[in-house]
Amino acid sequence: MTTRHIHRLAARPHRLIAEALQSLIVSELLAPGRRLLVASPWISDVPLLDNRGGRFSALDATWGAQVIRLSAILRALLAQQTSVYLHCGSGEPQTRFVERLHDVARRDGTEALFHPRQSTHEPGTALDHEKAIGGDDWIVHGSMNLTYRGVEINGELVTVSTDPGHVATVTTELMSLFA
Repeated sequence: MTTRHIHRLAARPHRLIAEALQSLIVSELLAPGRRLLVASPWISDVPLLDNRGGRFSALDATWGAQVIRLSAILRALLAQQTSVYLHCGSGEPQTRFVERLHDVARRDGTEALFHPRQSTHEPGTALDHEKAIGGDDWIVHGSMNLTYRGVEINGELVTVSTDPGHVATVTTELMSLFA
């Protein structure tokens, strides 16, 4: 795959976005890059891997047979020395999510690898509205927030790319959120 566009209508939901994210997250956990970039104004501890059958247990022995959420994936990547850059909105749910991750990173000794930034704008404003998740060699970006509704239900148009030029361009632009 180089570049793929996924359009999901709210009236006809499908799992193509969730499945693409799952594949990319598994590949990232198997061969971690130097950084993971997450930008989503609205973010929650969205379920990303279904490990109820145990098929992803080899990725992290602590997971057990359960649905694996974004925070557990970020924690596993931090433990593998991947720097995690997280940019999100300033609302209360986003603040709680960032604080929980920061506490975990502090306890795990990976705090230096965790780079959270929250928008300084009021929740719901159109500023700092970038939405993406990506590793060193892949990127998913478009209209989707990293929430359950964004990944599973809402009408969304996202681009999934492994094209090195495309990944570099989008990543460079998004890294300006952390400057």
